[in-house]
Amino acid sequence: MNRSSAALTVYALSPRRIPTTLRLIGSATTLLLVLLSAACAPSQGESQPALLVGVAASIQPVAEEFAARFESEHGTSVTLVTGASGTLAEQLRQGAPLDLIVSADSRYTSALTGDGLLNPASTTVLSTGELVAITNLDYHTDDVASLLRSGAVRQIALANPDIAPYGEAAKRYLRDTDLWEESAERIVYGENVAHAFQFVTSGNAEVGFVPRSLLIASDARGIRALTPLPPEASAGLQVTAGVSSGSSAAETAKRFIASMLGAQAIETWERFGYAPQLDKVDGGE
Repeated sequence: MNRSSAALTVYALSPRRIPTTLRLIGSATTLLLVLLSAACAPSQGESQPALLVGVAASIQPVAEEFAARFESEHGTSVTLVTGASGTLAEQLRQGAPLDLIVSADSRYTSALTGDGLLNPASTTVLSTGELVAITNLDYHTDDVASLLRSGAVRQIALANPDIAPYGEAAKRYLRDTDLWEESAERIVYGENVAHAFQFVTSGNAEVGFVPRSLLIASDARGIRALTPLPPEASAGLQVTAGVSSGSSAAETAKRFIASMLGAQAIETWERFGYAPQLDKVDGGE
């Protein structure tokens, strides 16, 4: 997928809630930077700088809860910019005024830290996600391989593996289980995991590979998880956060990361299907 066609969604929590999809085509990147700068401007009477947080699409449901709690406790507006981890990393490289990034894969934060774009003392592993196979079919088997080989599956949805960690993990799983060759022509790629999930909920694909968190957060009917994939299928899916080196709200951003730690935060992570894993990432301290 051409990187310029990737989509970012801006979610402004209270006092602003304006879901807007920004499709980056050519000079529209400049427009993105202008809009993100405006979204990050503090509201009147705001005691701390507003935060602009780049969040991997797989983490959106849990991030919305953390952001709402942070706003309530600190009086700081938080704007979530969601997209594939690779897309968010590229936008930070291009100068997007993100205060921090929460990635679905520690490799992106490590690379950004190595390039001097994230504060190395701030990079933290928060949790580990889980890749699941889902389907909208009422079929007699829950076994992934059996279903894919049954003839009932016309399309298989994955996030773009070039920019989305869960898409990469799904492709690796299909290769490791010798399912790739027979599945490749049926695969449809989403711009991110939310898009891949939508393929299944809309009926445009019968099977999809997505984060468990999206399945838990979804109220879509008729969507179920297949037999759990082996643990190695989710290898590397570490949720990591880091503060942008150029952030003008670095201290507030650090407090936001801190708010995703602790007992209450662990309960939130676990409720959305994550395994909390609080530590520094390679390239940190």
